[in-house]
Amino acid sequence: MATRCLILLRHAKSDWDSGAASDFERPLSARGRRDAPRMGRWLQFNGLRPDTVCCSSATRTRETLRLAGSELDLSVAEIQFVGDLYLANESEIVAIAEEELRHAQCVMLVGHNPGFEMALLHYCPDVDTPADGKLMPTATAAVIDDPAPGAGRLRFLQRPKDL
Repeated sequence: MATRCLILLRHAKSDWDSGAASDFERPLSARGRRDAPRMGRWLQFNGLRPDTVCCSSATRTRETLRLAGSELDLSVAEIQFVGDLYLANESEIVAIAEEELRHAQCVMLVGHNPGFEMALLHYCPDVDTPADGKLMPTATAAVIDDPAPGAGRLRFLQRPKDL
């Protein structure tokens, strides 16, 4: 059987000074609009094309997906906007991932911290935290092969600043 793959893509940098009416409506900053397509190109270059994408319905995650997706061929992917991913905790993220992985070989979730960091550690508890203490800063992609609790294999933990 082929390797299953879970991609956790944290939303790109948001604009705290945008004047958005709520956290949910906060858009991407200029840096976020630059980093999201870079991550899409990186995913495409590495052959990481999801069958299914579940994206938080918040503005910044939708924008991240739109910009990353413009560089990543998502033409055959099923895309769902999932309200439950907005600020979801570890168990909610894992439940969504596990449900989607029952039907797809490669699933990408686009969402938020701290839940994404906790979900990454759920699958890959031995991940080393970088020197700056930030496991998944904005626009970071974690690619986990054979995601199973405590036994997933982290293939990539890619930050846009390292591209």
